[in-house]
Amino acid sequence: MSIPRLLRIAAKVACIRNDRRAFRLGAVAVRSDGALVAAYNGAAKTPSPSAHAEARVVRKLDQGAYVYIARVARGTGELANAKPCKNCERALRRARVKKAFYTVGPSEYGVLDLG
Repeated sequence: MSIPRLLRIAAKVACIRNDRRAFRLGAVAVRSDGALVAAYNGAAKTPSPSAHAEARVVRKLDQGAYVYIARVARGTGELANAKPCKNCERALRRARVKKAFYTVGPSEYGVLDLG
């Protein structure tokens, strides 16, 4: 599958949960065995990095996976910047993710080379 297609899948995962936040965040990953796993931002009463989609998806990964992260703006439904925060980037590195692709805008994406 192509990078834009996997980012669109991550955007669909982000929209599974219908809440009142200003944005929705979803992550999908391709494990080294080819399996596709997904997670979205969890509901936390107090903000916690462990509730972030990236931190939740790494719990399902093995070494050498690729992660795709998308942020969807609630009002417009457009893709927005989904670059992982420092805590999530550390979690991705600890899980030995090779690369993380994230949305920057509607037709743009960025890459974190973690391997």
